[in-house]
Amino acid sequence: MNDLDGVRSWSTEDGAVMSALQRPDGAWSIRLPEDHVTAWAALLSMVTADLSGALLVSRPGGQSVEVDSVLRRAGFTPARSETVWRLPVAGLLARLSVRTVHRIVPVTSLEAHSVAALDNSIRRDIPGTGGWVGTGAQLTASLDDPEFDPALYLVAQHSMSGSLDGLIRVWNRSPEPRLGCIGVTRPWRRTRLALALVQQIAGTLHARGVTHITAETDATNHDSHLMATHHGGEPVQTTIEWQNTRPGRPV
Repeated sequence: MNDLDGVRSWSTEDGAVMSALQRPDGAWSIRLPEDHVTAWAALLSMVTADLSGALLVSRPGGQSVEVDSVLRRAGFTPARSETVWRLPVAGLLARLSVRTVHRIVPVTSLEAHSVAALDNSIRRDIPGTGGWVGTGAQLTASLDDPEFDPALYLVAQHSMSGSLDGLIRVWNRSPEPRLGCIGVTRPWRRTRLALALVQQIAGTLHARGVTHITAETDATNHDSHLMATHHGGEPVQTTIEWQNTRPGRPV
């Protein structure tokens, strides 16, 4: 086992490598080696023995019986389901610009700890991330990523009070960018602030010639499903989050 701060990895003698990243809510997100399915049982045995707390594995819906069986024998059970959408950028562009009392600025123009507090507040209402407690340092570290683009990670700052009231985060992935998060604080729900954030990002992507982005919504998040379909989204896949909450060895 190799250790870094918040990152662990395990390997087998035949070269299979599995990694785990600790999320701000304390859970460990596990990435299994897709080309070494036969090594999964051994690798999962290592991780359940080494780590404590919730262990999470995200897998496509309708996976093979063999894969399902390996996860179940390792103590994992399906915990929640997400729909993967493909959204046309043209569907996110509105005919009329939305007016807002907020300045929409890149994340890099603000103090990291303030943005982290906003992100924590928004995630409290997102299924699967209710215990999220991220820090400014963690947020700054997340921006050290080749998929980060300051033009695609924007925050809504109230022009008078200076409060941070919403954000939209799109990772510049290939072949299509991925919408990681969009949300506003509770006082600004049922307003047009979220739409203003979407419009800003859509305008940037459209100018770059991007035609589609991807996004995921929790199966229980009906508002997000309605938003995706309203903007012309097409469901392309279902993913299942498998969870193991057996207490492993304390870290």
